[in-house]
Amino acid sequence: MVVLNSNPEILLRKRKDRDRKRLEKQEQAIQRQLQQKKKNARKLKKFVRVETLISNYKSNELEKKRIQHITKHQQREQENSDEDDGSENLLFVIRVPDHVKGLSIPRKAKTVLRLLRLDVPNTGVFVKENAATAPLLKLISPYIVAGNPSLASVRQLFQKRACISVIDDETEKPKVIKLDNNVAVEEKFGDDLGLICIEDLIHEIVTLGDNFKPVTFWLRPFKLNAPVSGWGPQAKLAKLQYEQENQRKVSLAGNATLSLIDIDKFIEEQN
Repeated sequence: MVVLNSNPEILLRKRKDRDRKRLEKQEQAIQRQLQQKKKNARKLKKFVRVETLISNYKSNELEKKRIQHITKHQQREQENSDEDDGSENLLFVIRVPDHVKGLSIPRKAKTVLRLLRLDVPNTGVFVKENAATAPLLKLISPYIVAGNPSLASVRQLFQKRACISVIDDETEKPKVIKLDNNVAVEEKFGDDLGLICIEDLIHEIVTLGDNFKPVTFWLRPFKLNAPVSGWGPQAKLAKLQYEQENQRKVSLAGNATLSLIDIDKFIEEQN
């Protein structure tokens, strides 16, 4: 006796479509790995001038000295004063491209950047500046710009750049989606923290509320536009002009403070 397949035709089509997509993604992953291997091989064969190697070595040595001076100064401050004034400020910290090409970021600074999720240039996160985070921000000061954002800038970032990670139902892997509705907020924080809409998240960040940490870590780092983009002659000239106008001076002093900028204007230019 022949038993017919009882699965509806729609389910069979969906299953076949899922298999096709899975094979396509596997093929794309293999192609990406091959391209990365070719890229790494080209880097190894790339000719580097002696002047460039010497310049990179000197830059790395200066950066190591800067980290050592700041670390020693912080240790002396902790020994001399154990008081904490308890003041806190809201900062929006943006990772900028390295101020020196070929610079190898020291381990301590790289660890802080990784903790703040600022591994990629032109990305920004909200940070609560206090006695614990201020020394860490001083360590990574050459690689970031920071400032006190206004409520309008925070709301603008949420409207244009807010993204979160969710699990894809088909692949069961995390994917990044834009945060453009209140349903995701209510599902995440409604029962535990009582936050039911995006405006509640903005209020928690601006007022440095008790739920500041879970809210900021749930959000993906805000991706901003590069100040100058493109690879043509005009774009290269614009990049050189931008670098000259925004050239940064890095101090080797241990008591150097984190200089704040007009972050609202900076966000407006790159948002």
